[in-house]
Amino acid sequence: MAEKTSNGGMFVQKEAKKLKRALTLIPLSGLIYFTVCGGSFGIEPLVGYAGPGLALLLIALTPIIFSLPNLLIVRELQTMMPAQGGYYHWIKRAFGPFAGFLAGWNNWVVSWLDVSIYPVFAALYLSAFIPALDEGATIFGIAVSASFLQWLVAVIMIWFVGWLQIRGSRATGLFTNSLGVFMIIPLGILAMLGFYAWIKSGATPTLPFLPGGEQINFDTLTAAFSTGLFVVMWNYMGWELPSAAGDEVVEPRKNYPRAMAIVLVLAILTYALPVTGALMGGAGEDGRYTVWGIEESEEGVGIAPEVADYGITAEQIDSWGVSSSGDATGWEFPQIGQVIAAKISGDANSPLALFMVIILTISAVLSMTGLFIGNSLGGSRVPFALAEDGMFPRWMVKVHPMYGTPYIAILVVSVVYTIFATNAFAFLVVADVFMQLLVVLAEIAALWVLRRTEPDRPRDRVPGGIWGLSLASFSLAGIIMIAFVSQIIEEGWGSIGVALVLMAIGAVLYFPIRRLIKPGVPDIDPFEAGVGDD
Repeated sequence: MAEKTSNGGMFVQKEAKKLKRALTLIPLSGLIYFTVCGGSFGIEPLVGYAGPGLALLLIALTPIIFSLPNLLIVRELQTMMPAQGGYYHWIKRAFGPFAGFLAGWNNWVVSWLDVSIYPVFAALYLSAFIPALDEGATIFGIAVSASFLQWLVAVIMIWFVGWLQIRGSRATGLFTNSLGVFMIIPLGILAMLGFYAWIKSGATPTLPFLPGGEQINFDTLTAAFSTGLFVVMWNYMGWELPSAAGDEVVEPRKNYPRAMAIVLVLAILTYALPVTGALMGGAGEDGRYTVWGIEESEEGVGIAPEVADYGITAEQIDSWGVSSSGDATGWEFPQIGQVIAAKISGDANSPLALFMVIILTISAVLSMTGLFIGNSLGGSRVPFALAEDGMFPRWMVKVHPMYGTPYIAILVVSVVYTIFATNAFAFLVVADVFMQLLVVLAEIAALWVLRRTEPDRPRDRVPGGIWGLSLASFSLAGIIMIAFVSQIIEEGWGSIGVALVLMAIGAVLYFPIRRLIKPGVPDIDPFEAGVGDD
């Protein structure tokens, strides 16, 4: 038995050495961009629920108080331990194998819940071009529901991306770069048309700080801030996830920090320019901002009840081209682009307006595709890293002999994504932000521990010495705790309860895995792993 487990350990080590370093700066930047940002889509509810003024303030402040501290902490940890598995090893080294396993388990489960929804969103956007995805169809005399067709489109995307990732991380990264270029052009056009419409009109629209022009006091500001903060954090998080592919990055100690800096600038511009241009160019005037990203609270009632408290009538909503009782959601960027084009041309059905709807819908599909690719990278690399460390079945560490990628782990997560890419699991998605932010809190604590236990390890330290680290840590941890409290106040304990149950499952699984799978597989040295060609 001992010989068998020893041979198993040798098999794991042999397979892990087959990983190829292929992610250079540009493709790595593309993957991180689509992990953290992925375009402007998804930021619309920030304006509708928080109000234009607060939305613009949060877009400006969040990179400073949330993204930059997160980036600096991840940079120090990653340059110290650029191993495959990233945050799994950081937290394991600081707090032991149980904490490391839970961190890996948490973010792997997050990938099931969060990543699986992007192909579904892509199918929903495609319904603008393929009505059957919204209405269903009859194929060979058999009635096929819209939800099944959406799932079918999602499955095609999942397995195409799985095939792409097996072909190599570099090919995947370059593909996301291409997606990013074609995705960002329509958003750039939207921003430019918005600013042009504003200048042409000669007047600045009145945009209140809070939704409905509510008076600013503790209660109204807290309600809008808590909702808006959750939305904007979701659109700025994920800096640590690509670190799970540390052994596939060329010169990881140099390229990962550079890529994060590039992405931070791109993310700020991606959110700030289209939102500002659209608000000033006509999509924010006369209360129109109130329908940005708004969703009906109960199926079939429409969005009118959601904005009634702001003095917006159903007749106004209908005049804006949104069915107050029939539409489940308000404006997203394709509709916002149409409004701006109508402001310029004077006709909501003008060629310019229809052009904006088409290119922004295509941009949204590309965004969802890129988000799926970027976020699914960690979804396959985490189980590989756990298997390499003896904490997942050894067959998950198999590396493709030609492409140097963890193809078995990629195939496994593709199956998982296929299962979870249905509306049946949509209610679980609300738990993912809580689970992922818990890992970020663990990373902050891990860095403090490793500063004490591994003081001489080379790394790019958070600037400012102990005071700089304290400022970054308290800023990041503070905004996360505010988000937790606001989530409980606004939504109750439901989503957090779901997250705790999923975490408990991982905690229970740790013990039989440690006893039955781990023996014979030595621990990975995260300081030696990942060094490669540095």
